[in-house]
Amino acid sequence: MKKFVFIATIACAACMLYGCDKSEDGGGPAVSPRAEAALLARYPAATDVVWRTSGNYSVAEFSLPAVRAAVHGGRDHAAWFDDGGEWYMTETDIVFGSLPSAVQAAFRDSEYAGWRIDDVDMLEREGVETVYVIEAEGRSGGRETEVDLYYSSDGVLVKKVVDADSDYDYGDYIPARPTGEVESFVQTRYPGARILDVERENGMTEVEILDGTVCRELLFDATNSWVHTKTELNAGEVPASIMQALSASEYGGYRIDDVDRYETPQKEFYRFDLESASGDVKIDIALDGTLSVVTPEISGPGTGNGSMLDDAAARFIAEKYPNALVREFDWDDGLLEVEIYHEGKEKSVCFDGAGRWVKTEWDVRLSELPDAVRTAIAGSQYASYRVDDIEYVQTSGTEYYWIELERGDSEATLRVDASGNML
Repeated sequence: MKKFVFIATIACAACMLYGCDKSEDGGGPAVSPRAEAALLARYPAATDVVWRTSGNYSVAEFSLPAVRAAVHGGRDHAAWFDDGGEWYMTETDIVFGSLPSAVQAAFRDSEYAGWRIDDVDMLEREGVETVYVIEAEGRSGGRETEVDLYYSSDGVLVKKVVDADSDYDYGDYIPARPTGEVESFVQTRYPGARILDVERENGMTEVEILDGTVCRELLFDATNSWVHTKTELNAGEVPASIMQALSASEYGGYRIDDVDRYETPQKEFYRFDLESASGDVKIDIALDGTLSVVTPEISGPGTGNGSMLDDAAARFIAEKYPNALVREFDWDDGLLEVEIYHEGKEKSVCFDGAGRWVKTEWDVRLSELPDAVRTAIAGSQYASYRVDDIEYVQTSGTEYYWIELERGDSEATLRVDASGNML
């Protein structure tokens, strides 16, 4: 009883301090007294408070005097609570000069240094690393583009999202709570690592960590047993012995599109996505140099992270590519890239930060090119070039063959539709 009276007293004080605003127009959602009390306890200087709901959370938008003066006026904070008063996340609108110096330096050294900075946010979340988000605008691929760059406090780029929704509020960036077993495993295997994000769905748990300056993704099954750790690498980071094994194989002349290092309870290996005019292939190379071709599973419910795919993306794929098998997905260069197996082909389906379909592409062999496309190439200024790689690309507005050509040190790229028209 005493505990209830104490909480009720704080809630009443909160109403006196804030006027108990619920929304811009004075109406709005009912907010639990525990959430209001938790806000008052965590941010006693908060003013101009307005509550809203987002999913299962109560979100308080408010101002703190020091930050409000530094930014631009208006509400500069958004704190997320559940009905029990548990805090999950606070988003704070800050100025670029308030960022840690390492984050400022990382942005200035990035490819987006010349872009206009539209917004800067600090995300504090329960139990995980604080992240700083720089929203920049500029031109990419001939069109206006917006990119959200997520940095750790020491300037490591941990995530990039292209063209997020204008009203995106980071609600899906609230991490799940890792079990004690998962947390203990992370700290034992990667001492000092910082947890960036935790997602849990359909019994699987994915944990993203920052191990020093290296981002890693860990996957755990329904029993909290470790399945694997994946680390994205540049080709230059692959051990020489592994690269030698690749060079000595029949795939030595293929172009490396992507490479990841996998650790599992049984083994460690490097997975290469390779491209050539003869077709793309995915191979694994073990530490002893043993090479194996990765063959897609063509039945069953899917593997890897497919079970954790966003509902909207899953619905789109089910409608556009019936009976497709979702193999895995990941963020790549700001886009959500979903790898599916459909009609005998591996296809990459890409979505932007707002969940909008951007494109789908898949490998095409030289022998599969329509005669009209071959004729178009033969009649172009690149007739003497060698075809290095071919992909078929679908977008909402068009479909075409993306053809990479080379001759000596010269390279060219053509976009040709199925009728042989150069785009």
